[in-house]
Amino acid sequence: ILRAFIRSLSVPQEQEPAVRFETEPGRQMQVDWGTMRNGRSPLHVFVAVLGYSRMLYIEFTDNMRYDTLETCHRNAFRFFGGVPREVLYDNMKTVVLQRDAYQTGQHRFHPSLWQFGKEMGFSPRLCRPFRAQTKGKVERMVQYTRNSFYIPLMTRLRPMGITVDVETANRHGLRWLHDVANQRKHETIQARPCDRWLEEQQSMLALPPEKKEYDVHLDENLVNFDKHPLHHPLSIYDSFCRGVA
Repeated sequence: ILRAFIRSLSVPQEQEPAVRFETEPGRQMQVDWGTMRNGRSPLHVFVAVLGYSRMLYIEFTDNMRYDTLETCHRNAFRFFGGVPREVLYDNMKTVVLQRDAYQTGQHRFHPSLWQFGKEMGFSPRLCRPFRAQTKGKVERMVQYTRNSFYIPLMTRLRPMGITVDVETANRHGLRWLHDVANQRKHETIQARPCDRWLEEQQSMLALPPEKKEYDVHLDENLVNFDKHPLHHPLSIYDSFCRGVA
């Protein structure tokens, strides 16, 4: 009884209000993975969102290896029409090998990612431990993608005997980005991401020239170099997010 009385006299601790982190145009992109399906036929989704405009890019994959992560970055930069000055991550193994390796805030990043950042012009950053709100924009977009896109698509295709594989998800996902995700009025910024993106794009770093791949063919002691683009043309993106609601 005495303990209960003492507890009743204690002053309840007020929770510290969450602080929303906003960034200026062109500064930050947040990245995260989401898993839509596990098992023998896994389905993961790479999610990238620009901090200022909330412009969203998604890409479905069957793995989360580093080479896949880099390819998704390149496609996201091309989709956004530029490169942000920094990209924010959590503790994914393909990004950081050791947090605070050199001193507080000085992390040992995956060497391939570090080199990729130098090539593209962005600096990798890690969100602060136990401060999920620093990466809240992209985490909310993972859930938004699941609830607004993946589950409705799966529900619609399942009665027809169609499995949502990587190709199907990406084909429908691009249209969803154009027609829904980046056209809707975002509750936080009270604006459409595609409208704010037109402003943000002006502050992003220019895309570096694309690298070329060289296939070597040995024919009668002659070496011919056939050049092929690293990526397929993405002219489909040119019209994205410029539609009228």
